[in-house]
Amino acid sequence: MKGTNKYMAMLMLSVSLMGVESTSARAEMPTVSGDIGVASQYVWRGVVQKGQPAVQGDLNLALEGFTASAWFSNSYVAASYAKNPTKEVTEFDFTADYSGSVGDFGYSLGGIYYTYLYDPNSNFVEGYAGVSYDAVVSPSITAYYTAKGTSNAGTSAGFYKTGDLWVDFGLSTSVAGFDLSGTASYVKWKGDAISRAVVGGLDTHKNGISLVQLGISKEVEAGGVKVTPSLTASIPVIGKSSDGFRYIYGARVYNEFVASVSFSY
Repeated sequence: MKGTNKYMAMLMLSVSLMGVESTSARAEMPTVSGDIGVASQYVWRGVVQKGQPAVQGDLNLALEGFTASAWFSNSYVAASYAKNPTKEVTEFDFTADYSGSVGDFGYSLGGIYYTYLYDPNSNFVEGYAGVSYDAVVSPSITAYYTAKGTSNAGTSAGFYKTGDLWVDFGLSTSVAGFDLSGTASYVKWKGDAISRAVVGGLDTHKNGISLVQLGISKEVEAGGVKVTPSLTASIPVIGKSSDGFRYIYGARVYNEFVASVSFSY
């Protein structure tokens, strides 16, 4: 009888371990998600990348807090320093991220490699870190640091300098099924006596709170597909330069509105 009990115990333990291994294997299976959509224009940190409708989408592979993502958008006609100035540049961004939470606090760490088809001299790399708090109105802060800037065909006129710092202070909430968000962005530019020099009083790289963005979106489900229309207002607030205009990344910026709709799968 003892031998039978021992055998039964071992059998039950084996079955239990198989169940644990099976559950563990299921838990470790990566998940795939993504979306595709169109925006009325492509505006990035207040700067218009494409002033016409842009097709955008991404693909995400997630596993236990780690996520690898690829995002694309058609953006602009390449400048004269690009590989092929007659082609429309397509942007591909590759992100590696680790996110988690401790109680109501969330955190994320990662890096983004921005690449531009037909304009490889504009490629650059950012690292980022962010924290958030889950509440009725959820605050967040995310800092982006340019780890590898651009040179634009070997010149010193790169838009993105190693050492640039961009920080987003955000608030988000949901009201009647609508997701609402607001972001104020602080920028500290890497000093450069050549490409970022103040010439004739024209300072195109002022430090400080540079941009406010307000967004509203609503996710609806139609035929098993999640559809998310959204509207975003991009409002530059950085101090005006001597010519009476505001600049971000050395580009003249204005109030912009972006309407978009995306389909997630």
